[in-house]
Order: sequence, then C-alpha cells, then structure tokens
Amino acid sequence: MAFIAIEGIDGSGKATQTKMLVEEFERRGLECLTFDFPGYDRNTYGKLLAECLAGERGDFVHTDARIASTLYAADRFESSEEMRRALARDITVIADRFSGSNQIHQGGKIADEAERIAFLDWLDHVEHVVFKNPRPDVVIYLKAPVEVSLELLAQKRASKGGQLADGESDVHERDREYLDKCHAMANWLAARYSNWQVIDCVDSQGAIRSREDIHEDVLRAVARYSI
Repeated sequence: MAFIAIEGIDGSGKATQTKMLVEEFERRGLECLTFDFPGYDRNTYGKLLAECLAGERGDFVHTDARIASTLYAADRFESSEEMRRALARDITVIADRFSGSNQIHQGGKIADEAERIAFLDWLDHVEHVVFKNPRPDVVIYLKAPVEVSLELLAQKRASKGGQLADGESDVHERDREYLDKCHAMANWLAARYSNWQVIDCVDSQGAIRSREDIHEDVLRAVARYSI
C-alpha cells in the first residue's frame, strides 16, 4: 500500500502515465484507487478552478501564491476522506497531481529562495495540517523541457470541466514565462526532497522518449512502495 503522486509541468504526460500505471496494477490483480486533480467535474473547488484557468475569474496567473494554493488545497480536501479510507484499507492511491503541483506552480511565483522556503513551510501546514490531505509516499516527477511540454500540449486535448473547448489552452499553458518558472521550481524541488523520483521524458539527444519507456521507469520507481 502506498500513496503515489505523479507530477510535472503542464503537458509532461502525467495523465498518460497515471493511466498506464493503473492499468498495470489491474493487470497484476492489485487493487488501487486513482484520482486526478483539480477535480473539475466532481468538486466544488475544482469547478471554481476550471473557471479561474479559463480566465473567467480575473488574472489567475498572477494571483498571490498563498491565495491560489489555498483553492487547490481545498479541492484536494474534497476528495481526501475517500483517499484516507482507501489507504487505511491498504489500497494503493495513485494521483495525477497532488500537493506537489501547488509547490511547483505557486512556489514558482516566488523568486527569493528564503521567501520560497517560508511559503513551502506554510503550504505544508495548510495542505497536511489544516486540510489534513494525505502526504504522498513517493512523487514521480516527469521531467520535460518546456519546449517539449508545449509540443505535447499542442497535440491535446479534452476540455477542463467544460470551461474550455477541446484543445484550447488554459491561462497557465499560454504563458511561456510561467511555464519556465514552473519547470525551474520542479527541478529545485526534486533536488530538495528525497521522495521525489525524477524520470526524464527526453533522451540524451533531446528527443521525446516513448510512453512505454517512460512507463518502465515509473514501474521501477514505485516498485519499492507498492508493485
């Protein structure tokens, strides 16, 4: 039993790798429960976040990190009881995004390292003490250069909670500077936290690796925890 979170910047393949990991659990006859966040179609705060990301609630890209991160943490809180029940029954939980996304996206807004660390401490308290959201045992960080992320984003994708048309980018995905900051922050976090497992989505020549090759790395990364 473990709580596995799959993280990465937008367009890094999180949904694909989450789906492949769940299918591998099912193939092996192992029980798991999966979530994707934000919960655009199931949670009150997920619906609000879909509106924010569609640009319907003001300038969400530049909203203060503590305010924005509270909305995301509240969205996870709406699903947290079901997650805790599963973990208590020794069922592995697999999440496409979790608290690491707040660290990446909101922490990336803060340039000063001391301020960023103070924010992360505050965020940890909000996520895991105030809201009592479970802590991931392992974070699988799908590391993809921003250029690759943009290429993959251009190929997708279904709408977010009905707020965007199929294939339409949200306010974060349209902001290259924002994505660059998120990428830098994710790398900084991966170097800082021992439970972050880095999986490169490109090879040594910069070419996108196949989803199957990446999946094999994901399996190796989670093997010691649950599979």
